[in-house]
Amino acid sequence: MLRNPALLTLWGGEFASRIGESIFQIALLWYLLELTESSLHTGVVTMISYLPAFVVGVWAGVVVDRLDYRRVLLAANLCRIALAAGIPLLFLAGALPVAGIAAMGFLISGATAFFNPARDAIIPLLARRSELLGANSLVQSAWQFSLVIGPLLAAAGAEFLPTVHLFFGVSLAFALSLLVLLRLGLRGLLAPPDGAPAESALATAPPGGFFAEFRGGLGYLWSERRVFWIWIITLLNNFFLMGPVFVGMPVYVRSYLGGTFRDYGLIEATYAGGMIVATWLIGRFGARFNPLHVLFLALIYDGLTYVPLLWVTTVKGTLLIILIHSLGIPAITISRITALHRIVPQALQGRVFSYFHLAVAGMTALSIGVVGVVLTRLPANQLFAAIGVLSASCGVLGLLLPVFRKG
Repeated sequence: MLRNPALLTLWGGEFASRIGESIFQIALLWYLLELTESSLHTGVVTMISYLPAFVVGVWAGVVVDRLDYRRVLLAANLCRIALAAGIPLLFLAGALPVAGIAAMGFLISGATAFFNPARDAIIPLLARRSELLGANSLVQSAWQFSLVIGPLLAAAGAEFLPTVHLFFGVSLAFALSLLVLLRLGLRGLLAPPDGAPAESALATAPPGGFFAEFRGGLGYLWSERRVFWIWIITLLNNFFLMGPVFVGMPVYVRSYLGGTFRDYGLIEATYAGGMIVATWLIGRFGARFNPLHVLFLALIYDGLTYVPLLWVTTVKGTLLIILIHSLGIPAITISRITALHRIVPQALQGRVFSYFHLAVAGMTALSIGVVGVVLTRLPANQLFAAIGVLSASCGVLGLLLPVFRKG
């Protein structure tokens, strides 16, 4: 994998993009808590910023499948650069109400709804089928490393700058991603190894009209039962889990532990430690196992390792639990993407991955909205215990479904 220049370029662009997303998420949540002093308002505004998954998530994949994946990646980054820089600029102009923050977050997530499917769909064009798990491990590791760097940069920046100015750093990270991904257009860089499709496939739109392709993608999701049930399980798991992860954790740190922004940044960065180790292990040994079995077992582990937060009362104890918990996250993301790469035809990958982006980001939006309300009545530590059990049940469902019993 490390000898594949196209994959390394994609890794660099993804790493910078994830840095931007990481700082954006932390700065958005903390700034809203500072501004409103309300978990309810924070949850509602953050939910709005994730709603584009519903607005464009279903049909964004058709656009991705019809266009050159590279151009989609670059265009999405251009939009995110301008939008992220717009938040502090509007603040400095005295024109940034809470509704304005929600609108800018909404538009940034809209651009991401195109970026993510294009990133996932391009990977099979850059690696052999037998190397897909390793390729996905490499690209996913960009996320894990960004979880170290992003929160630390955010925490360091918050020591010297108002929280709202951190969005300038978000814009710079997206700009770096754009510059790196521009290299994918250089002659020869996209020449794939033996066994991968030719470079011309990147610019080949599928036959048929837009709406025919839209219907075809939904029809495939319904008819291929393995993909359908992976999608349903992803929907359920992200509804249970993502709101507490995004809104529950800063509330948990600020209100339950009595921690600071620095403590929150350290906890977010700690996720990366176990994830980096687990990603290396999956890339090294994961090919021996059925990725679907790994996925469902990892979902169980992921949920149950949140339950101990019910009893933890210190930042150090929370750091230890999060480190243990983080070991299971790459097994979910890498095994799910690898399974989909193996099952889904290349011509449909943009659409299928857009449906999964909808499942993740869309359910994140709903989950955040629900959690904002729940946290007005339930302590954050009890919330984590409850969602841990519910999340683990998604893995149990996958193991029990007959469609996954074979192979």
